[in-house]
Amino acid sequence: MERKTISLPEELAEYVDENHINLSRFVQDKLRELSEQTHVDAENLSEEEAREIGQKLKNLGYLDR
Repeated sequence: MERKTISLPEELAEYVDENHINLSRFVQDKLRELSEQTHVDAENLSEEEAREIGQKLKNLGYLDR
């Protein structure tokens, strides 16, 4: 599985740490929910669909490349 890096504001990073949130699992679950909402099977994303989701996340500041 490919790894990606995300940036969080300090207060969110503290919240994640204090609440022992598995951020990787959380993000994966949210991406799966997003793909289901758009009727896209997350495991069978085309390269273009994956790029579009990645670009949306990057534009929202969730991905730090």
